[in-house]
Amino acid sequence: MSSSRPSPGANPWLRPGRPLVIAHRGHSLELPENTAEAYRRAIELGAEMIEADVNISLDGTLVIMHDATLDRTTNGHGPVSGATWDELARLDAGGWFGAAFAGLGIPTVEKTIELARDAGIWMCFEVKGGDPAESERIARDLIALLVARDALGFAAMSGYDHRVLALAKRHAPELVLAPERLPDDVPADPENAALQARRLDAPILQNHHRFLTPELVAALHADHIAVWSWPTTDEAAIVSSVAIGADGVMGDDVRRLVEVVDRERGRAI
Repeated sequence: MSSSRPSPGANPWLRPGRPLVIAHRGHSLELPENTAEAYRRAIELGAEMIEADVNISLDGTLVIMHDATLDRTTNGHGPVSGATWDELARLDAGGWFGAAFAGLGIPTVEKTIELARDAGIWMCFEVKGGDPAESERIARDLIALLVARDALGFAAMSGYDHRVLALAKRHAPELVLAPERLPDDVPADPENAALQARRLDAPILQNHHRFLTPELVAALHADHIAVWSWPTTDEAAIVSSVAIGADGVMGDDVRRLVEVVDRERGRAI
């Protein structure tokens, strides 16, 4: 694997020198989100991790798709979990973004794991689902797949349903969790935010850049918890997140992320 992997330590995800550059659904500013092509371009541009969203087909194949429904990013309709993998594999997941991308397919999680392994890059798989029961099924099947594919050394798991993240962690204690702070659309109570991470034995907490404050970062760092800021796509959000002390910045424009982080904190070695 590449040197982007954290080095051993009390919490290797703490990055006081230079934050981790995380591609949100790949280089999704210029390519259709959550496609293998968006992931490969993110890697070419210097992403150190790719955030990807996981849903499940009717017959149990874990697939990369942000929404629980097909309508926004494919030429299909209805819930992802209402179609078999054979049906999903025939859908166009690129034409909605632009005619030049017509015909791009929906990746499976299994293929994405191998893409990451071959590239020497970390993945962060976010558990989605149309309801809590479906999210639990996704989390259970995802952790089983990560274990079976020997991917826990380069694949983290995230999500909003802390209950299902805890289930996955019990199945594989070595799993790296990066939960979203709850609720994510209001200012944080620093003590409660740290408690949410501690309850999951999570070394990372994700926080919307609008609500990232020096007080929150200080409280998390005092508890040896790293913080990732998202969605840091425009320059102002990247600059402010880096200045406040975020350990990771996640956005749609990998080119800009790398340029700003290099300028503010120096080039990656």
